[in-house]
Amino acid sequence: MSAISNPSLKNTAKHYFESQGDDAPTWTELHGLLCALAVGPQENPADLAAHLDMPVPDEVADSLEQLRQRLTTQLLGGEPINLPCLLDPYQEDDGQDLASWCAGFMSGVFVDEAAWYEPDEEAMVQLLLPFVLISGLDDDPELDNLWQDTKVIRQMALGIPELLEELFLFFHGPDQGDDTGND
Repeated sequence: MSAISNPSLKNTAKHYFESQGDDAPTWTELHGLLCALAVGPQENPADLAAHLDMPVPDEVADSLEQLRQRLTTQLLGGEPINLPCLLDPYQEDDGQDLASWCAGFMSGVFVDEAAWYEPDEEAMVQLLLPFVLISGLDDDPELDNLWQDTKVIRQMALGIPELLEELFLFFHGPDQGDDTGND
């Protein structure tokens, strides 16, 4: 069972945002955001709810933070993360599809974009390419051309769970340990 699947925490967040109308993020988008904050360079992202551009009650903010911590624990345990959507980049499902999840993920990257790219910009561009491409957030004509290669795009989509692990290790792996002099 996935550590993030705690029904109480998930339902607290999910039901709150569903009640906020069409401008609120969906559970799929929130999951993407939480994954980015779990795998990314921020050790303890300050006030997660502040990044949602809408007021969030403390109970919901606490649930989101606990879910983020559960994702981190899951990754530390070597367990893959299951996405709440199909890994089909061409399926459209109004906020419940892979494009929405990737858009949520990228919003987590944008929380502190410089921290993501600072260690190795070239490597990060390559690692984040599937998320950027599938989210549709970039209007680059080269990405539009790449989008036409359905075989490559589907392979990218299927590789997202492994990419999450790779990103986590990039920022939190043994080679990224603290500088306490215990080398």
